[in-house]
Parts: sequence; C-alpha cells; structure tokens
Amino acid sequence: MAHDGFGAAILEDLHGSRPRVEIIGNSRVVVENHRGIQEYDDGLLRIKCCGCEVRITGAGLTLAALSLDELAVTGTIVSVEYTTAG
Repeated sequence: MAHDGFGAAILEDLHGSRPRVEIIGNSRVVVENHRGIQEYDDGLLRIKCCGCEVRITGAGLTLAALSLDELAVTGTIVSVEYTTAG
C-alpha cells in the first residue's frame, strides 16, 4: 500500500512516547506522555516531556488531574508552547 509509511507514523504518534497535547477551548489542557512537572504556579506550568518541554501560561491555573503519564490543567489558558532543546 502506498501510505504504509504514513500509517506507521500515525500509529507511532498515537502510541509512542511523544507528548500528546489536547487543548479544549481556553480553559483546559491535557498532556499525555509527560515526564514530570518542572515548575508550577497559578500562572505557569512547565512540563517535561521526551525531548521537549510543554509550557502553559494563563491565570488561575489548577492541576485538575495527575498520573504517571497524563495530566490536566484548568484555568484561563493564554498560551501553550512546545519547545525542544538545542
């Protein structure tokens, strides 16, 4: 099939160790496949992921859920940044 490489890439994205970030309006962000929280207060959340950092800024940020590989933050989301080292 001509799209086998594409399908494999999609499966890796869905099941691999890469972070998956879901933004729901401006009030909720869910991050899967994280490696821990680097910094957290009511205006900033920095999340370590495999090879990158996800940075969420806003107001009244609250950690609504936290597990070993998934977290959810609620509040007024102003920005979500994805940065890589290098």
